[in-house]
Amino acid sequence: MQGAWKNRIALAELEQGKDRPPIEVLRRGAGLYGLLRSGTITQRHVDAAQRWARDFETGIMGASDPERRGSGGGDIHDMLIARSAAVARCENVRRTLGRYASDLLVLLVLDGLSLGKIAEHYGKNRQGLTGAAELLLEQLADYYGRN
Repeated sequence: MQGAWKNRIALAELEQGKDRPPIEVLRRGAGLYGLLRSGTITQRHVDAAQRWARDFETGIMGASDPERRGSGGGDIHDMLIARSAAVARCENVRRTLGRYASDLLVLLVLDGLSLGKIAEHYGKNRQGLTGAAELLLEQLADYYGRN
């Protein structure tokens, strides 16, 4: 990426399932990928954030499930089951980690805001918010590791 998009859009690998190679997709995430570049978080944390983003986009926002779309398989019932499972995972994350954590994930992962902008939004210290984001992503990785 060059120009205005540099360091604002990142390529992320999207797993497509068994016997199919992952594909690269574009994802906004100045704050998330900034944490990765600085070494504050690892790829494991980014993978959990990507999984949560896919669940949120599929379940809450109503996007089609990328795993089903590319496979050519499944009917409307399969898509509804996939969507309800994604909603359940998002709701479990919200119940387990809290509303503030869920809102922070939306700003960090989906909206792609930098940590500075998020700190400004909440009226918090950037360093404190960086620690909170690191802990949140660790908890999210543990959640998806169990589920």
